Amino acid sequence: MKYLGIDYGLKKIGLALSEGMIASPLTTLNTSSLSDALSKVQEIMTKEGIETVAIGLPDSGSSRQITEAFIAEFKKNSLVKIIGVSETLSTQTAKRNLQQLGVSRKKRQQDDSMAAALILQDYLDSI
Repeated sequence: MKYLGIDYGLKKIGLALSEGMIASPLTTLNTSSLSDALSKVQEIMTKEGIETVAIGLPDSGSSRQITEAFIAEFKKNSLVKIIGVSETLSTQTAKRNLQQLGVSRKKRQQDDSMAAALILQDYLDSI
């Protein structure tokens, strides 16, 4: 089974992949709208044969509402299993990990895909 992890943001979406054991960062998508985001994610899902999606859910606030709106639209257009996973500190942890590894500031733009990998790994560890 193939899994996709998503760290959703209005301008950038981090993606990660797994075949069931270990989540790995895939890419960060730059998006201009909700429909653009859905289209790009669906394209990758089709290409990769994704069966389950774990989407990071912020604890509260406007970010949570925005992510919930994305999930609602995503569910309308997808037949795969979609799971909301707490993303508490995922982006901060990703940034810290990349910094500790000595990754340059420019290359740390990957932090969204690293956060997606942390979200997906949390889900995989729970099943």
